[in-house]
Amino acid sequence: MIVDDSEFNRAILKEILEETYEIIEADGGNEALHKIDEYGMKISLVLLDIIMPEKDGFEVLKYMEEERLISDIPVIIISSEDSANYIRRAYEMGVSDYINRPFDANIVYQRVSNTVKLYAKQRRLMAMVTRV
Repeated sequence: MIVDDSEFNRAILKEILEETYEIIEADGGNEALHKIDEYGMKISLVLLDIIMPEKDGFEVLKYMEEERLISDIPVIIISSEDSANYIRRAYEMGVSDYINRPFDANIVYQRVSNTVKLYAKQRRLMAMVTRV
């Protein structure tokens, strides 16, 4: 899922990823929360902008934390805000990675791919442990 209030940014990210992944888009925090409720664990990863009107990325992270989704659905922050405080706060709230804007398409693709694969392996391991 791509969450960004900029249609332009969503379009770029979608173009980078749509050949490999099914894309869900949200144009802000409120829509992101609705999509998270609707799709739940069917979401493999969230690319989340931090600075958005209404509900910002931190509010989305807080909701995911409260609903205990942050450990099951990886989140990668994408933002032009490179303040150490923003980045530290995001990591403390459970994000998996941070990509600074403007971004390189290959780096975005690799980080998304690596994170999705890692969490898929984690889910398989948890399923195996649960069965035992």
